[in-house]
Amino acid sequence: MAILRRLAGSWWFRLLVSAGLLAIVATQIDFHALRAGLTEKSWAWLAAAVAVLLASFVVGALRWHVFLDAARIGSTRRDAVRAYFIGTFTTNFLPTQLGGDLARAWVASGEGTRVRSITTVVLDRASALACLIVVGWIGVITNVAAVPGQLVAALGAATAAFALAVLLSVLLFRLGPRRRSPKQLGPVVQDVRDALVSGLAKPVLWRTFAIGLVFQGLVYLAAWLIARSISLDVPFAVLGAVLAPVLILAMAPISIGGLGVREGSFVLLLGYAGVTPTNATLFSLLSGAVFALASLPGALALLIGRRTPSRTSETLQDRSSTVESASIEKPL
Repeated sequence: MAILRRLAGSWWFRLLVSAGLLAIVATQIDFHALRAGLTEKSWAWLAAAVAVLLASFVVGALRWHVFLDAARIGSTRRDAVRAYFIGTFTTNFLPTQLGGDLARAWVASGEGTRVRSITTVVLDRASALACLIVVGWIGVITNVAAVPGQLVAALGAATAAFALAVLLSVLLFRLGPRRRSPKQLGPVVQDVRDALVSGLAKPVLWRTFAIGLVFQGLVYLAAWLIARSISLDVPFAVLGAVLAPVLILAMAPISIGGLGVREGSFVLLLGYAGVTPTNATLFSLLSGAVFALASLPGALALLIGRRTPSRTSETLQDRSSTVESASIEKPL
């Protein structure tokens, strides 16, 4: 386990894995057909995909704000949307997708609320994956006959892996603190516990789950629009079975931002639906490009920064005005 942790944290190891997987995929690609697909794509469908994915980011940010509000972070909806877009934008340049999650957690919080903010991101990510799997199964059920058995098995394996990860996380959290005294746990664990308890309350879960279904529905719709842009004749049900396993595999900390893992997974899984490796790779590359374009508002948010005064400055201004008014009203 120690060796695996060191490898997962090694930038060079991730680069090697990404390069190796891309090299394997490249051996199966017809580059002439790939160039033709890039030049003959429909810009209208791609523009629609960018718009839909952009809308999904807004919905996802509003959904995350429910967790922030439950954890008493004190972030407004506008702050949550800004932090969410900054997180999606920075994901394009960080070696792991978790880096973008940490970025949005840091931007949305202040001193004393960092731990609770990070905990809300973990909750948001876990529940978003659950919604992704649920929407995937809904897509499969709508047209089971069009989905090959291998893809149904892949979605089932992703569902089982996610359920096992959640179960292990719950067990570790419940058993871990019992081995230590309250003094050893400290305020950090208490903040984590408070954020988890508030975020796992039934009203919060039902609300975030409902918004999450809309969020992931838009993600699937964007994927379908990308497929349409390159005339990829893939039923929506097939995308429902493929998208969740691929995105979950791409989150594994073994590559640079999922590069190589994502392409290889699409080539493997879409191949069962009759999609050529060239078209599957083209679909994967365009998906990454659409994500990058939709996340550009995050760059604008970084450049502009917050225009509203911080709560600390507002408090200081209120205190100073109070002191001034008191000195004026004080009799000589």
